[in-house]
Amino acid sequence: MDPLVLIDARHIGFSMPVYLPQERNIMSNPMSLLSDFYTNQHARRIREVLTGITFTLRAGERLAIIGQNGAGKSTLLRLIGGVYQPTCGELILNCRPKGLFDIATGFLQEATGLENIYLRGLEMGLIMKDIREKIPGIVDFSGLGENIDKPFNTYSAGMRLRLAVSIALSVQPDVMLLDEWIGAGDATFQNKVTARMNSLVDGARGLILASHNDALLTRVCTHGLVMSQGRCVFYGAVGEALDYYHTRIHPKPKAAQHLKSNTALGSTGAAGEISGKA
Repeated sequence: MDPLVLIDARHIGFSMPVYLPQERNIMSNPMSLLSDFYTNQHARRIREVLTGITFTLRAGERLAIIGQNGAGKSTLLRLIGGVYQPTCGELILNCRPKGLFDIATGFLQEATGLENIYLRGLEMGLIMKDIREKIPGIVDFSGLGENIDKPFNTYSAGMRLRLAVSIALSVQPDVMLLDEWIGAGDATFQNKVTARMNSLVDGARGLILASHNDALLTRVCTHGLVMSQGRCVFYGAVGEALDYYHTRIHPKPKAAQHLKSNTALGSTGAAGEISGKA
């Protein structure tokens, strides 16, 4: 495998079982619903979530995943990150992808903020020595101060989010996987997050970013993969990918034309036409 190729996806797909209650006439047999609950008698069908996804991520490249809600963007990211395994095709990884999603879940409510840092660090694959070295920076970045020794369940929503973001952004990933750009907190904290995110992106060998923000994708990414109904329908330069998406998949609304009614211009009484964004 070419050492410059970080991720090589070859016609990968992902299917999952969907369980549906067996058909019944509830009015004639209302107990059948309760019976199915206890006996787990459900019809099962296989649903294809992703089909035939093919792309290559090389060192230094930044790939935008573009598509409407439900197109399969998040599922593809989790497939690359190892949360799911492909059910067909071949996914070759010459890197260690790190997904920065679901960062605010999985905290122990009764444990202190400090204890949660240790627990999350171990979950991220860090050794105790590395976690201890990162703690001062995490505490400082989060702004929690002495609150770091208080139980997590006493934190406000803002404090919880600041701690979660600070832990997630404390490790430089090899290849970053982002389901939308991370944003949190007030303006001051958001500025810190943006600066740290830019630093991590610059330090990573590769990036895969799913977002609806065209300006962000244009600024950050080099290539684009357009998805529709679990399939890759376009793969190329990010500008061309966005053009394809807004032309074929999700056209931008055209400027609405408004007729300026009966506006007198001098003695002619001519009407002027103005246009504005819909």
